[in-house]
Amino acid sequence: MKQYLEQIEAMRVKLPPLDAGKLKYFAAVMMLIDHMACVFLENAYTADGASLMFSLPHGELADKLLRVAGRQAFPIFCFFLVEGFAKTRSRLRYFVRLLIFAVLSQLPFQRGIFPRGKYFHGNVICTLAIGLLAIWVIDSMKLAFPGRGDHFPERGDQSGGTNAEMSRMLSGFLFIFVSCSSLYGFSRLAAALRTDYSYGGVVMIVLLYLLQKYRITALFVSWAWLSWYNRFELYSAPAFYLLACYNGQRGKQHKYFFYFFYPVHLLILWLLRRHFFGV
Repeated sequence: MKQYLEQIEAMRVKLPPLDAGKLKYFAAVMMLIDHMACVFLENAYTADGASLMFSLPHGELADKLLRVAGRQAFPIFCFFLVEGFAKTRSRLRYFVRLLIFAVLSQLPFQRGIFPRGKYFHGNVICTLAIGLLAIWVIDSMKLAFPGRGDHFPERGDQSGGTNAEMSRMLSGFLFIFVSCSSLYGFSRLAAALRTDYSYGGVVMIVLLYLLQKYRITALFVSWAWLSWYNRFELYSAPAFYLLACYNGQRGKQHKYFFYFFYPVHLLILWLLRRHFFGV
């Protein structure tokens, strides 16, 4: 299996290089476009109670086009969540940072995206935080159950070889069991909190993590999963192509810009709609 994955990576054509900064700023713009459509076209209402999407000429088409553009944001942020997990000096601080901004973003997200919603809906940073916990547990299981048998006798010793093989099988079974249980539990948590992208987002983050050594395969499998989870996510294909162009460089970016951008732009959009439409 590993050989086939390496062959797929070797078949990659030369793509125009894009650094992390450019990809993240692109995702931020796409997210802004998506939320503008959702906040105004779908959740702003005229005096007769109709949403702008159905009141403006070609409003439905405009809404669909803007939401299609918005599909590009989530895969990019998930990809760099996995990248950040691998490179961060403190996974705990990384998680706490996500948790803090998830809390700060919840009110403008709930009021902006679900103004008439009766239930709690977790914002996308909640999904990223849950996904981070999921891959953190799985990564810890790799250390707890390596299954390599490095400390066992050589194959020449029949008894030792058998014990080593059984130990590797047991470690592999425990790793798969605990990892799948973890994924199931965190997916149920995302579904219970009704987070943006729900369990579909958590599973995609885990797929990107498990296949991170084989980027093209990881991107294709993740896109296929996300598209199966929600058919509308078929339109996210350009984002996965752009991620294939990632050159591994950080590029020019401010560390906290993207954290603050999410709650701030949602707050501004919500306040603008409330000012002009009273919702």
